Amino acid sequence: MGETTGISWTDHTWNPWMGCQRVSPGCEHCYAETLVTGRMQLPVWGPPSTTARKRTSADNWKNPARWHRAALRAGVRRRMFVASLADVFEDHPDVAPWRAEALAMLEHCTGLDVQLLTKRPENVRRMVPSEWLKRWPAHVWIGCTVEDQRRADERIPELLKVPAAVRFLSCEPLLEPVKLEPWLASGTACPECGGYGEDVSSGEPCDRCATGVGPGERVSWVIVGGESGPGARRFDLGWAESVLRQCRDAGTPTFVKQLGSRPTGGVWKRRAPLEHDHPALRGVWALRHPSGADPSQWPEDLRVQEFPEVPRG
Repeated sequence: MGETTGISWTDHTWNPWMGCQRVSPGCEHCYAETLVTGRMQLPVWGPPSTTARKRTSADNWKNPARWHRAALRAGVRRRMFVASLADVFEDHPDVAPWRAEALAMLEHCTGLDVQLLTKRPENVRRMVPSEWLKRWPAHVWIGCTVEDQRRADERIPELLKVPAAVRFLSCEPLLEPVKLEPWLASGTACPECGGYGEDVSSGEPCDRCATGVGPGERVSWVIVGGESGPGARRFDLGWAESVLRQCRDAGTPTFVKQLGSRPTGGVWKRRAPLEHDHPALRGVWALRHPSGADPSQWPEDLRVQEFPEVPRG
């Protein structure tokens, strides 16, 4: 499980357990839920009070150490995404001991860049080892999913309370345009408070800026993509163009993962639309790749797949 992965922004995927609960609109067509409850027939999706989670095999738990040793031997750093079929920071009694065990192990996998992605960033600080809050492992990245502006406003300030060297956003599936400038590295700060979230002389909260973050506490990488699969919601390429523009202005690395199954508008709206037989697909750009994940089929200005500079410590 995870020796190879279809996720283009990582090299390995490791799932210590499986199962989760929907928490926001981005979960509506969750590929992980479909895979685990449909193909695998595991009843592990639902509220913690009524639904168990399933730990993966002992052999699978050995994979991070194997990949760590292989990366050291090769002298090449590898990225490892943790929990594509769960949320590491879900508040579930089953996973609490597994999470502690997993994080203790991952702390020693310094040959890997460990990518932790959550929809629950408010839980991170109380669920990681207390020592991490004093000296966060430099190779452990922390990210949160941002599918719309409400989730950006709610989750990013919580993410930026985590003292990780690399904090990132996954704007996938992106469901509407989002403004990210207040939280981007070297981005456009609030003109009233300079990005501190408060008046530096009085200490009063800034009326125009709700970020509450200082200049050094910023997002350092942004992933963006559209939804794929049955029932996929549309992905306006203008939304992706806006994210790329904001990140470019801020000097923030950006990774366009896929255009999804229903890309519309954007720079392509200036070209003759492709023809579709089905009325529901009129105005949707036909791509040969079912998930819109082949950059050779994209407009050139969306072919951006950058990674953050990773500090070593």
